[in-house]
Amino acid sequence: MTDPVRICPVGPEDLPALRDLAEATFLDTFSSQNAAHNMSAYASAAFAMDRVRAEYENTHSRFYLARTGSDIAGYLKLNTGPAQTEQDLENAMEIERIYATRAFQGQGIGKRLMATALETARAAGVDWVWLGVWEHNQKAIAFYEHQGFEPFGRHSFRLGDDVQVDVMMKKKMARD
Repeated sequence: MTDPVRICPVGPEDLPALRDLAEATFLDTFSSQNAAHNMSAYASAAFAMDRVRAEYENTHSRFYLARTGSDIAGYLKLNTGPAQTEQDLENAMEIERIYATRAFQGQGIGKRLMATALETARAAGVDWVWLGVWEHNQKAIAFYEHQGFEPFGRHSFRLGDDVQVDVMMKKKMARD
């Protein structure tokens, strides 16, 4: 990577690019392992512009883009309080989405986005950071374990008409 990676908060002007990136990275990551009709059904709902805008406007959610030069290399979505998809941990922050585009995978984008998530969690004073990851995504599970996350439960994730299982993983935030 020749240009340095910059992690930037998403602004309202970034929403169309964020929507496109969110859909593209999701489809690129999971299409080969799932039925096309389920991918289409999920993507049309989850990445509809109105929904992306509503999530962006939720005061309990934050989005970040990883940029290098003029390219967007990945993105991150964090949730606190009622925006979290599960409420199993007290005083927690959820990493709902963390994706690097295929062109930038293996170049440290995921690590930079994770560092941003953990810095944001420290600044917010939360006790836990957690996420859900598809039980069949062994590459991601290994990455999260390397980052200090450990499994603590499971939850269902509906992809179209397919109910899948996510492993819930958590990391205790150290106090200064």
